[in-house]
Amino acid sequence: MAEGDLGYGLGKRPSGVYEVQVSHVFTSRRKSDGKNCSPPPFPKKGEERSGAVFQYSRHQSLPSAPLAEPRVVCYRRQSGADPYLELSNVELRQHLRETLEEVEILRTELEAFQRQLEGKEEALKLLQSMAVFDKATSHTQAVLQKTMEQKRSLEKEVNTLQWEIEFDHNRFKNIEESWIQKYDRQSCENAVLKETVKLKTEEVKTLKSENAILNQQYLEALAMLDIKQQKMAQENTYHDESDLKDISSLELMVLGACLCRGHGGSPCSCAKMAASSRKMLLQLRQEDCHHKGTRKP
Repeated sequence: MAEGDLGYGLGKRPSGVYEVQVSHVFTSRRKSDGKNCSPPPFPKKGEERSGAVFQYSRHQSLPSAPLAEPRVVCYRRQSGADPYLELSNVELRQHLRETLEEVEILRTELEAFQRQLEGKEEALKLLQSMAVFDKATSHTQAVLQKTMEQKRSLEKEVNTLQWEIEFDHNRFKNIEESWIQKYDRQSCENAVLKETVKLKTEEVKTLKSENAILNQQYLEALAMLDIKQQKMAQENTYHDESDLKDISSLELMVLGACLCRGHGGSPCSCAKMAASSRKMLLQLRQEDCHHKGTRKP
């Protein structure tokens, strides 16, 4: 009181300007977007001037650091009390809360704008890739169309070749079947001819054996005759053999059909005449066929 202290315990005279450290104002964490709180509003004209005037300092080094240190509050007191100081702290807290809400809103909007920017970048990349893809697709479509045309032409050629192969296969199959039939028929004819040749061979062997027997009998009969009769028999045999050399099988048939026998069992003159006339008739028929063949164009 002697030094002018009015009981506030500040050790200062009345109506003086003093400094005090306020540690109970607030301690809050600032966001990392770089915004600072603005100073609190001053009292309006209609309000009492007895309230305290606060001045605050901002940290310049770390704008996003939390407000951990107490603020130095300077005020001029004329006729104030503690409720005015508490009211100023409430207003500061409210203003800080509003500022933090605004900072949070701005941060949310910034994040939204960043997401929109990223989306636009992705859309731009997508459009660029689509443009490149459309260009490549047009080239690919042209190549695909050309390939399809080549495919259709090749399919036509393949179908034509397949038809030709089937046609040739059927033709070769028919030719093979015809040759197989011819071979089978020739085989059957050869088998028949072999049997015929075998029979004829047996018949020739039989005739040869009979001829040998007849020759033996002829020689024995000739040995029983005298020399004059032997000469006459040999002359007749030679004459008959010379005549029979020029006689065909048909003439032999005619000569064999004659019932009357001449001297020594030889054919008679009428049989020989019939055989010669038959031979002449066959020659005339052959000449007639030959003339008819030459007249045809």
